[in-house]
Amino acid sequence: MNYSAAMTTVRQKLADLNVPPKRLKNTVYEEREVLCDRHGIFKQRCRRIALYGKGIETKTECPSCLTEKLSQLQHAESEQKKRRKHHKIKMLMDDLHLPERFAGVALDNYEPVTPDAARCLKLCHAYATHWPERLKRGGGLVMCGKPGTGKNHLALSIAKHVINEHQSSALFTTVLRIAREFKSTWNKNAECSEAEVIKRYTQPDLLIIDEVGVQFGSEAEKMILFEVFNTRYESMKPTILISNLALNELAGFIGERVMDRMQEGGGGTLAFTWDSYRQRKGQCV
Repeated sequence: MNYSAAMTTVRQKLADLNVPPKRLKNTVYEEREVLCDRHGIFKQRCRRIALYGKGIETKTECPSCLTEKLSQLQHAESEQKKRRKHHKIKMLMDDLHLPERFAGVALDNYEPVTPDAARCLKLCHAYATHWPERLKRGGGLVMCGKPGTGKNHLALSIAKHVINEHQSSALFTTVLRIAREFKSTWNKNAECSEAEVIKRYTQPDLLIIDEVGVQFGSEAEKMILFEVFNTRYESMKPTILISNLALNELAGFIGERVMDRMQEGGGGTLAFTWDSYRQRKGQCV
């Protein structure tokens, strides 16, 4: 049902009751008191017009009934929007490819164990909070440093935030997965082209690429990574890169051009230099 159109009609009927009736040619107008079964006596406006030899009569409805109907339509529209939003969020969460290990992560349940960790959390909060601006300007993030320090936790928490709060699309993947899909197009019986693979990783509003630096680092793999990133950069699409390499190692691996471009549009680099949560808590983070 088109609730918007229905509400417009009801609002117009109520508005018409608040102004003097228009005098129309060949129309008889009268106002009389009638009984509404629910709300009692109200003044009803009646018009009778002769058209093609036939008399046509229109009557205004009970204003209290109209007000209730408007409230019901507003509630129904609100519930419809909630259902649509819930359905869209579910679809976007499915498309995120969120690993089960990180199903419960959120910015609010990340536990910073050092001042540097607290700083990274604060910056990730700011990144998520200002997502519309990041999306408009294409600002990304680089998360690099020691394993087990919460890089995936924070990155995926940002993705969940932009999905739940803004219904933006997001995708989590790894460099190896991108390279594997890209290389599969080189077979003569390939099911998709290089352009289609690039498009797959360019379409999401946010792309999170994990395990940067795990691959062998061949020139072909570097070219593939740069092609994906550069296409997103030119399309003003934010990208988050996650690596266990130190900052200087990562810069040497992905190149200064990528590192420089990650700083644009409000982006930045976060260095995770503290000890692993695994060592601190005996659990995977």
